[in-house]
Amino acid sequence: MPPTFLIPEGLRVCPDGSWRVGDLPVAHEQGLRYLKARLVHEERGDFVVDGAQRVPVTIEGPPFEVVSLRVDDDHDEAWVFLDDRSAERIGDDALGMSETTGRFECRVRDGCFAALLGRGPHQTLLEHVEEDGGRFFLRAGRRRIPVRT
Repeated sequence: MPPTFLIPEGLRVCPDGSWRVGDLPVAHEQGLRYLKARLVHEERGDFVVDGAQRVPVTIEGPPFEVVSLRVDDDHDEAWVFLDDRSAERIGDDALGMSETTGRFECRVRDGCFAALLGRGPHQTLLEHVEEDGGRFFLRAGRRRIPVRT
């Protein structure tokens, strides 16, 4: 069965997290979600993969955005919901501040990619963060998830 979408050559994720094909922005929301949902990291690099299609992607910035952060105190967990409509449990070394932008990010896809926290998730993080001896933690029930600063 042929792919439903022809993945364009020359894909890159800019330092600000925007996706481009050459100098043109990827502006179509459904197409962008399609690309993000199929982004994979391998030994040989980063690719958008759909069946037999394998198109390399140059990653210069966070390819994902966190659209929601949920803290589940009852289960000692915190979850990020990404703009490709996927969800991931936040790992112990996932949260931190970008050294280049100063904005909060979360490592996703087994730590291979960064996801920039949007305004709402950023506010949720601040509402649940606690400081202890100069270090910061996201509190999720009894669990304390370190936040790199």
